Amino acid sequence: MNRVLSAAAVVALACLASACVDSSRPRALVNSEPPPAGSVKRIANDGAGGLILPDGSRVAVDGQGGFTLPNGDYVRRDRSGALNLPNGSRCLPDARGGFACP
Repeated sequence: MNRVLSAAAVVALACLASACVDSSRPRALVNSEPPPAGSVKRIANDGAGGLILPDGSRVAVDGQGGFTLPNGDYVRRDRSGALNLPNGSRCLPDARGGFACP
């Protein structure tokens, strides 16, 4: 009888433990809404055809509206005017001629 109860306890514990594991594949998160006000990073227009990134570096905008980051990654501008960062985030145009980023 004790073996039956022990086996039942092991099965119950295994069921509970399996509920804690997410077996779904990881998904890339893409932010399509403006970030919360406290966490906004801005990409500002420098007034000379370029942009000032949140770290203070400047980049030149190309004919498609995108630019190359200092590390060599390319940021493209989509049809809605948002900037699509290499990490999957989107920087949305703001009222000041720049972009608000998550």
